[in-house]
Amino acid sequence: MANILIIDDHPLFRESLKGILEKNTLHNEAFEIIQADNASDALALISQQKSLKYIFTDIEMPGMDGIALLQVLRKQLPETNIVMISGSESPEDVQKALKLGAKGFIQKNSETSILLAALQLIFAGGTYIPPLMLEAQSIPTPASQAPMNLTERQLEILSFLQQGLQNKIIAHQLDLSEATVKVHVRHIFSVLGVKNRTQAVQKAQEIGIL
Repeated sequence: MANILIIDDHPLFRESLKGILEKNTLHNEAFEIIQADNASDALALISQQKSLKYIFTDIEMPGMDGIALLQVLRKQLPETNIVMISGSESPEDVQKALKLGAKGFIQKNSETSILLAALQLIFAGGTYIPPLMLEAQSIPTPASQAPMNLTERQLEILSFLQQGLQNKIIAHQLDLSEATVKVHVRHIFSVLGVKNRTQAVQKAQEIGIL
């Protein structure tokens, strides 16, 4: 059995996220969800765990902050997927977390549909990059998100963008929710370093993936 660890100093948020994860973990995999309200308690729990597949951690917590904790966890648990969940709207926080190896940065104020789509992307092996990264200027693409590392699903969506299809039609064609398609499209934009569909198609053609 693989475990999921939630680290956040707000118990109501931890319970809410736990409920969402319990209802939406994929691949019929059995998970045990454990919780900690600060980095110190989290590290103590981690020392007792044999298998941690996912860790969801806030940035702003008492004691060690989430970014510092991320650096420690990447050294101790290189095979564990670590996801930042935060109320921060700072592109610098997102950039720092992704550069340090986070598998995603989910904003706490995200709509439930976007949160679920982000989780699906992460559980499928992708990295979730929030919309605020598209609004920031001159932020380099993380090395781990090189264009050729787009998933097969994202390359498929790129081909639909080339055809000029809207998210609703793409969702119908691929049997996905529209929110999931939006997440993939935003991820494509972030990876390619573009801000709209036309630029995405042009960049993909330039680098030879379309």
